[in-house]
Amino acid sequence: MPASFRAALSRLGAEEIVLTPSRFGACIDVWPAPAYMAEVERRVEGLSQLSGEYQKIMRKLVSRIHTLRPDAEGRIVMPKELADKAGLDGEISFSGLGAFFQIWSAERLAEEEARLEAEDEGGDV
Repeated sequence: MPASFRAALSRLGAEEIVLTPSRFGACIDVWPAPAYMAEVERRVEGLSQLSGEYQKIMRKLVSRIHTLRPDAEGRIVMPKELADKAGLDGEISFSGLGAFFQIWSAERLAEEEARLEAEDEGGDV
């Protein structure tokens, strides 16, 4: 994990991270564990744990996560199923998105950035 991401996690006091397949791209979303669980809690606030909506949200957002603790150098062992799903079999890239970051195959991230650039030709972003 790049030093800048490790430093940000340290500032947040996050000793554990949550890895989950992204719902919006061929990558892995990485969150500080406390921030991820706070987001989940926000989404289910006020719902009965017996409700279908609660169970659907929890299944989508919690049942697929991997909670890991990076070592002193910020290294983790990527779960094979996540690496395979995101196509991480070569060079990887990190992309910061505010409260969390993503791990991409370098090739796929370049393709995604080119696609976003082409969509933004109107200059609205």
